[in-house]
Amino acid sequence: MKRDKKRVEGEVWGEAHLEDYLNFTTYDGTDPDFHCLYRAYTRMNEETFERFVTLFRERGRNLNATNLEGQTLADILQDHTQAQAYRDELLKG
Repeated sequence: MKRDKKRVEGEVWGEAHLEDYLNFTTYDGTDPDFHCLYRAYTRMNEETFERFVTLFRERGRNLNATNLEGQTLADILQDHTQAQAYRDELLKG
């Protein structure tokens, strides 16, 4: 697992591309909602991630889904120095 967030630049994310990320499936038994969020976090800049999380919420997906170790993405991002904006987006009410 990556230790921290690297900056993502230059990629244009249309609505269809965001929808594709909602349909990502897991292969190791991880909750699909966690895997979907983690994959988005590692590939999207802050603005795109915010749009993605909004779409995720609108679809009734679980922002508190956990990995195989029982951690949510927000739990993991707590220790990432460059991920505060991403974590804040996940924790919005």
